[in-house]
Amino acid sequence: MRRVTLIGGGALCLAAALLLAWLGRSARQEPERPALAVVPSPSSQSSAEPGGSLAMRNLGFRLLGLSDPEQVKAGMQTLTSAAEQGDVEAELSLGRIYLAGMPTVPRDVTRAREHFLRAESSHHPSAAYFLGVMSQNGQGVRADPREAARWFEIAAERGSPDATFLLANAYRAGAGVPKDDKKALELYEKAGELEHAPALQTLAMAYLHGELGLERDEAEYRRYMMEAEHALQHRPVPP
Repeated sequence: MRRVTLIGGGALCLAAALLLAWLGRSARQEPERPALAVVPSPSSQSSAEPGGSLAMRNLGFRLLGLSDPEQVKAGMQTLTSAAEQGDVEAELSLGRIYLAGMPTVPRDVTRAREHFLRAESSHHPSAAYFLGVMSQNGQGVRADPREAARWFEIAAERGSPDATFLLANAYRAGAGVPKDDKKALELYEKAGELEHAPALQTLAMAYLHGELGLERDEAEYRRYMMEAEHALQHRPVPP
């Protein structure tokens, strides 16, 4: 429990079925909390948007959920068309698909990074988050803790709790940024305010063991563990 986890692999280890469920849900709601997103999600726009990219994106998701490889291929082509029309959610979804891979869609980290870079031009927090994860893990680019921290900071400033947590981990470990427990504590608290369960659990353990410059406090440990349990029951949509 006291070991600091630096790899943001939760989004990368999902099975294909869970990935599709996740992508389908992202067609209906924000990848981050609406109040925190800098750019309104295209999923909140009318289906009458130019070129009907929202309708194309939703059709792509439906085709991806089918078992016929040709229909899945058509779904990828439809998502690609929506992305080419400026649909940022479609661009992000293509990045997620290529990053994780599917039974009928081979994993391709180079293409995944290209999609995230295009989505990042719209200042989307999830795009910066994934670019940070890929820089951290050396996926499609040379592993670079400093570059990873830079992307996490950008995503955190745009309201991503997952990026805020990973940036806190970086400051705690001194990975790509100067080691700074005070800064790490501030970021864990910020992520905790956004109901990020791992951040709340980290704060709980810090109070239990007297870490991050905190005094041991079992009452605070119990309080943060209860908040973490609550956050797990109301888990935000993944990035």
